[in-house]
Amino acid sequence: MSFTVEQKNLLTKLMASENLTVEHQKIHTAKFDPVNRVLYLPIWQDMSGFMYDHLGGHEVGHALYTPADGWHDAAVDKTTDKNFKSFLNVVEDARIEKKVTRKFPGLKVSFRKGFQELLDRDFFGIKYKDVNQLSFIERLNLYTKSQYTAEYIKFTTEEMVYVTKVQNLETWEEVLALTGEIYDYSKNEQFDMQMEKQMRDFEMFGDDSNGDYDYDDSDSDFEYSDEEDEDGQPQESDKSKKSDEKSEQQKEESKSSADETEDTEDTDSETSSEIDRYKESMESQRDTFSPECKTDDSYRKNENSLLDAKCKPYLYLDVPTVNPKNVFTSSKRVQELLSEYYTQRINDGGFDNAYVQKLVSEFKNKNDRYIGLLAKEFEMRKAAKAFSKSKLSDTGDIDINKLSNYKFDDNIFRKVMLTPKGKSHGLVLLLDCSGSMSDNMAGSIEQILVLTMFCRKVNIPFRVFGFTDCSETYKIDRGLDRFKEYDETHSSFSRKPGQLGFSNVQLREYLNSKMSNVEFTKSLRNMILLKESYVYTRGRYNRIGRPLSENLSNTPLIQAVYAVGTILENFRQTNNLDLTSLVIVHDGDSDSSAYYNIENESKNQIGELTKYVHSYSFDIRQYNVVVRDRKNKFEYAMKLDNNKNYSYHTNEELLRSALEWIRVVGKSKVFGFFILASRASHAKGAIRNRYHFEDGTTLEDMRRNNHVGAYEKEKELIKKFKQEKFLISSTTGYNSFYLIAGGSELQTEDEEIEIDGKVTSHKLKTAFMKMAKKKQVNRVLVSKFIQGMAV
Repeated sequence: MSFTVEQKNLLTKLMASENLTVEHQKIHTAKFDPVNRVLYLPIWQDMSGFMYDHLGGHEVGHALYTPADGWHDAAVDKTTDKNFKSFLNVVEDARIEKKVTRKFPGLKVSFRKGFQELLDRDFFGIKYKDVNQLSFIERLNLYTKSQYTAEYIKFTTEEMVYVTKVQNLETWEEVLALTGEIYDYSKNEQFDMQMEKQMRDFEMFGDDSNGDYDYDDSDSDFEYSDEEDEDGQPQESDKSKKSDEKSEQQKEESKSSADETEDTEDTDSETSSEIDRYKESMESQRDTFSPECKTDDSYRKNENSLLDAKCKPYLYLDVPTVNPKNVFTSSKRVQELLSEYYTQRINDGGFDNAYVQKLVSEFKNKNDRYIGLLAKEFEMRKAAKAFSKSKLSDTGDIDINKLSNYKFDDNIFRKVMLTPKGKSHGLVLLLDCSGSMSDNMAGSIEQILVLTMFCRKVNIPFRVFGFTDCSETYKIDRGLDRFKEYDETHSSFSRKPGQLGFSNVQLREYLNSKMSNVEFTKSLRNMILLKESYVYTRGRYNRIGRPLSENLSNTPLIQAVYAVGTILENFRQTNNLDLTSLVIVHDGDSDSSAYYNIENESKNQIGELTKYVHSYSFDIRQYNVVVRDRKNKFEYAMKLDNNKNYSYHTNEELLRSALEWIRVVGKSKVFGFFILASRASHAKGAIRNRYHFEDGTTLEDMRRNNHVGAYEKEKELIKKFKQEKFLISSTTGYNSFYLIAGGSELQTEDEEIEIDGKVTSHKLKTAFMKMAKKKQVNRVLVSKFIQGMAV
């Protein structure tokens, strides 16, 4: 069975029916923290899907049904024996597995097959053993783990009483009571089994002989020899000696025969006495005897063999909490600062109101007609989509005009066309306010103004933000001293251990759909002036200028995405929306944000211990990094690509986690518009590295395997980009991702029909089509957004 860790994480969460946090760690066995509701699973190697389900399902059973003081790692009562815990494990495992398979019947197969896999690996240490010769607790453990299917395991009548009680367990209190009964029974049973074994050993090796052995020599007569001894007495001859020895031997044999029965009786009596004394000494130890569950102990020891020792450790990083007051600046404050600045510029003689009015009129004349056409196109798209889903249905009311045909036709009911109601859409836009955007800001602002005017015309709710990390902008927006340093109370995100260590970000709202006509007209005037401040005149910016609050800085894109995600739910509910769309306009990669928070300790000069949180960098070569949002039940496992620079790729994966989080948690579509610089070399490099084919590969990836093919494809893409001013890329994390031309190409133009020579219907048709296409190219942001929304 093929599976991924992420799929199994989801499985255990679904089974737990709650916000259960799952973590993979380098541990020997799965365990559960019932207080914090964290399920820890080991990183196992060569594990089947059934085994994983077995493990996960078992631990979820503990999560749902075992109280905190009953967990494997919880301290047992000090008055009980240390081995009591093994018995408690066996009985409680049987109860929770019964209850979890009752709630999730599909787990029964996984439990049975997982148990069989454990047996095949001899996890219980019973290979080559007769199971029915094992003690009761061992057989009970195996029988319950098999889900009561191991019919080859036998029990006595007395033991079956306990087995039935185990099968009927429902509460933790019943588990404690029954475990005590089984423990007492096993204490006597295992003690008797041990004593019986020792007695067999005693009888076999305790007293094999009494030390007397018979010696049988050859028979001969006893005779004296002619030789004399030292006293002058004649010595016995060899024959005489043999004769006497034979005579003596016969006497001894008769004596031995007479005493043999008596000696045997004495030995048996002594052995029996020693056995009785041994039994008495053993019986005195019965009360202190501690029974064991060796199959449970063997399982715990063998768990080490499953651990993948070479695996990378997992690093779980929580999405930090956003501090809204330190992140968001209202449109009222942003427009107030713009108005103050441009009013002062007019008073100083930099330009006059007539010039401002001229800029506003030119912008409206250039775009109003096209916005009207876009609105009409949008409504037509919606109507076409709704019509495609319409269906003709019977009403249930009889059509009187058809009643006369009832004998020939059953279709006598009135018909009605049912058209489903279209889904309501909303728009949130993020504009990159980094220094590299200076050449593209004029065109970007103009495109955004066209888009917002379109949204107002068709009643699409919207909010437009610029994102930056400029500390000076933060202070000006809040009226703080620009030259003063501020502490962590001004941080954009929470700084808790285990969270992503994000730097600060500011989201400054320029426009929204809640503005009145007067407010929007005033804001439109300010935004057109801001746009003009980025237009070059003879190699320099023009005279309009812009306030210090509009300083360009870096690109905290990842932080901006996570921050804006916190307002999407309120935005959707406030406007009663079915779908929201996040549009990101930028020209570069996000700043490096691959940091996480760790709590450290230090001593001051007087020895006092203080704790502080510090951010450390990470990369996905060293860790299996998982970004998660516990509240919203979201997890994203960052993926490693060894063909890419690890630092760049880590940050790229972190951005993907943010985009996936927006899509899942914020329930939003994500549209990306990446602006390419006007320089040909920059555009070519961006197309090589940022254009993704449907399989996710780039031109650089293709170049490694097919250099010629990559070169030809690159020429084809560059030619298409020059003609259409954009490319559609299959970039991971986005519903649609566009590479669009920047610089002057991004600004809209006032198109006119141009016909050379004599006007004919064919030339007129061709000219109209070119003009319409040019308008779409010039206003690529709004045209592509409409195509994405009206579906």
